[in-house]
Amino acid sequence: MQMKTQENKRKRNFHWQRVGLAMAFGALAVMLAGIAVDRWRVRDGWCVRFLPNGEQKVLYGDDCWK
Repeated sequence: MQMKTQENKRKRNFHWQRVGLAMAFGALAVMLAGIAVDRWRVRDGWCVRFLPNGEQKVLYGDDCWK
């Protein structure tokens, strides 16, 4: 009986480790996709900057890289 209890604990821990790894890789993939889309927009010549007062400003061309 003791052996089965330890085996079940290992299986449960392994399951949560897999969930944690999947979440970490998913978050990393979303961040990288966001960066790629941002670079693609800037390359096409436009971008949006958000000002501290909550307004947004659309920039074009070389202004995007500043």
